[in-house]
Amino acid sequence: MNVGDLKTRVKRQFGDESGVQITDADIIRWANDAMREIVMQNETVLQSTQFDDLEVGIDAYPMPSDLLVLRSIRVKTADSEPYSSINGLSLNQFDETIYTWDGNNRTSDPCVYTIYDGQIFLFPKPDANFTDGLKILYSQNPTDLVNDADPIGLPLIYHNAVVKYCLIQAYELDEDWEGSANKLAQFQNDLNVTAERENRSSIETYPVITVREEDM
Repeated sequence: MNVGDLKTRVKRQFGDESGVQITDADIIRWANDAMREIVMQNETVLQSTQFDDLEVGIDAYPMPSDLLVLRSIRVKTADSEPYSSINGLSLNQFDETIYTWDGNNRTSDPCVYTIYDGQIFLFPKPDANFTDGLKILYSQNPTDLVNDADPIGLPLIYHNAVVKYCLIQAYELDEDWEGSANKLAQFQNDLNVTAERENRSSIETYPVITVREEDM
């Protein structure tokens, strides 16, 4: 489905095919909001990964430019080791628990991080250079829709949810609170069902490893 299809569906379902009450600009704005809301609620949507090189004595690393939701920060400091997920703290927690972190020259394997001004701050600072030592798992910010030919930037399974989100806003604009509430319930149900299905599929994809008694 592209933007042109979306406009037609929303206007037809709302009963305003001539666009008297809701404009094309309204629908495009609502659709962009819908995509971001869906990505924020369902962590399997628009997954992406960014790698950065760890540099000795450097604690600040850029966030991905297309990041919407940060999922995990992982660090690796040796070829023989796997990536290890490290804990995130708020800036206040950083200041309270590691009060000397700002300007501190302590180096070791980073074990915690905080976010400030679009950057990831690691503590302690890395004590060695390591290629692709920082692994950032995140959900991308969907590309804004502009033209009628632009495709909805989410998997097909979410396209109906985008239509319903637009109808929520259209009914609110029309002060039809019951219609808006009904569409909101449908929208949320779609997201919940899809999230459960995707979570179930991911579980079924990976076999369970059972440790035999004789192997212990």
